[in-house]
Amino acid sequence: NTLVIFTSDNGPLPSFNHARTGGLRGSKLSLYEGGIRVPFIVRWPGHTPAGRVDDQTVLEGVDLFPTLCAIAHASLPAGLAFDGQDMTAALLNEPFVHTKTIFWEYGRQSKSFNYPAAAFDRSPHLAIREGKWKLLVNSDGTSTELYNMVTDANETTNLIQGEPEMMQRLRSAALAWRQSLPKFPPAFPPANLPSPKQ
Repeated sequence: NTLVIFTSDNGPLPSFNHARTGGLRGSKLSLYEGGIRVPFIVRWPGHTPAGRVDDQTVLEGVDLFPTLCAIAHASLPAGLAFDGQDMTAALLNEPFVHTKTIFWEYGRQSKSFNYPAAAFDRSPHLAIREGKWKLLVNSDGTSTELYNMVTDANETTNLIQGEPEMMQRLRSAALAWRQSLPKFPPAFPPANLPSPKQ
């Protein structure tokens, strides 16, 4: 009756020419698939079939809390809203489609959160996923990219010209989500401030 989950941090660095991303574009510091996908291995005798590989279900880190609470029958405060959703069905080998919109943001700053060295792996710093569609864009609205993740998991064919309505809808949603986030002070003091006295 023990559920064991093995997962890891996202995105290898270095990727060794994408050998460590399974050939996917991106690496750590990137919102392309090679920078955000992680291994997710489950052992749950009597529930999760052994040896099965599910390469269709999209599950994100924020889904773990509601999923594990549901499995454990943990009571939660009334009206509590999760960013993620209960993905128990996916662990039980039942077809499951993520119904919530998934958002990513990777803040840019030259010291700790720089771009990957390889230009091909440098993504915009916002991403949104709905079903088969994934859009990337910078928070100022530049560098919009749209991919069909079913036919193009390597994110090589930008479809903004062929899918203008989908591009505009997802772009607007990503930018609105970014504006809704709390405003935090910069991680490092501005360069023009004097250094603290020793």
